[in-house]
Amino acid sequence: MAGRVIVVGGGGFGRELMCWVEDCAAAGSLPALAGFIDDKPDALPAYAPRLGSVQDYQPEEGDLLALAIAKPAVKRRVTRLLKDRGAHFARVIHPSTTVVRTATMGEGVVMCPQTMLMPDSRVGDFVTILNFSGVGHDSVVGDYTTFSSLCDVTGNVTVGADVFVGAGARLLPGIKVGDGALIGAGATVVRSVKPGNTVYVAPPKTLKTMGAAAVRDVETGDA
Repeated sequence: MAGRVIVVGGGGFGRELMCWVEDCAAAGSLPALAGFIDDKPDALPAYAPRLGSVQDYQPEEGDLLALAIAKPAVKRRVTRLLKDRGAHFARVIHPSTTVVRTATMGEGVVMCPQTMLMPDSRVGDFVTILNFSGVGHDSVVGDYTTFSSLCDVTGNVTVGADVFVGAGARLLPGIKVGDGALIGAGATVVRSVKPGNTVYVAPPKTLKTMGAAAVRDVETGDA
């Protein structure tokens, strides 16, 4: 397949996405990975070359960019910068993904391994869906939203633009999540969330603190 794929971002997610791009290239759905661009010179995975910075990158014919950025506001800013220069973004749909024929998605969507789009779901531009997450039937997801791993978006859910959903969160049927909301990791959302609001579960509390001597006893097997 002609052309090349360049990953935008060389951090942890960028290193993961490079692997998924290589899987897509092996399956014939994307051109080969060429490397990545990142504004940090020290972002240097050993297995892919840094091709320069985001600020300096100029698109070449045949280039497809794969967006390895999770924060919605940063995604929006970087894509606008690059699209103003004429850049084109790839959909990265891992071969293990399930996308039914009546689901639709926009530009620059990233679907990592074992993710799903169910019947009549609609996903906007630059939505990121990490490993083992799924969007249920008749659900709608706005532009630039990110789902972390193991998120369950059930049926007939509406998620606005620029929403970030933490790992393991569950959105129950029929709820609406407004633009720019933040859903904390592990939250089960049972009612609609207003734009810009944050929903989270209570963090764990320390019920008992062991003294230093007790810790040493445990470590040595003398407890």
